[in-house]
Amino acid sequence: MTIFLWILGIIILIILSIYLLYFVPLRKTEDEFEYVHVEENGTIRELSREEKGYLKETFEPADGARPYIKSRYESKTPDGKIHGFIPRNRVPKKIEIIEPKMDAETWKRTWILMIKDLTNLEYQKRTWLDQNNTNPYYSFVEFMCSYFDDLDLSDNYEKSIKKGLVTQKEYESISEWNRLLSEYDSPNNNDYDHKAILNDKKWINIVELGKESLENFKPNLNKFERGLLI
Repeated sequence: MTIFLWILGIIILIILSIYLLYFVPLRKTEDEFEYVHVEENGTIRELSREEKGYLKETFEPADGARPYIKSRYESKTPDGKIHGFIPRNRVPKKIEIIEPKMDAETWKRTWILMIKDLTNLEYQKRTWLDQNNTNPYYSFVEFMCSYFDDLDLSDNYEKSIKKGLVTQKEYESISEWNRLLSEYDSPNNNDYDHKAILNDKKWINIVELGKESLENFKPNLNKFERGLLI
């Protein structure tokens, strides 16, 4: 009986140690997104809209595209890297979680890719109408938020031009498309009725104008930036 109790005690101690090491919350969380990202330099940042969508997707256990999620800040990948997604409540209290900042190159690349997504009707049909899609990024609402909110374009490009992120010539190439996009109201004001939006003549016209605008400012882009539009 004594040996049994000793063995039971050891098992309980091991389970408790594993829980404390890998699962016990290290900080309180409220309404923030469940995960954050550890950078290679050890800093921790909030996730982008696309990353949040990626982590909300449903993956099969054997799916190689499944995200790598650390349970401990110190955990490393097989090649010795510290970077990776981690639950917010597993971040040590002493480490600050910072807001991601886009440098000019990242902003420009994201801007070009968002315009590409917003001017490709076939791509929108394929992703927005996919009944098996579990990534919330592939939706009218998220496309619009990623463009206007994430890129901070609600002021009609005023700040972006002042910061040198976009040239006046580039803006003029897409200004009419940008205006119509900002003024667009979905049928019956239902931003989640993708079928109605994709069949809406106003939306189709905006997409087509966007395609023309892309062609207008392509010559102003460098070789790498033009390659993003392929």
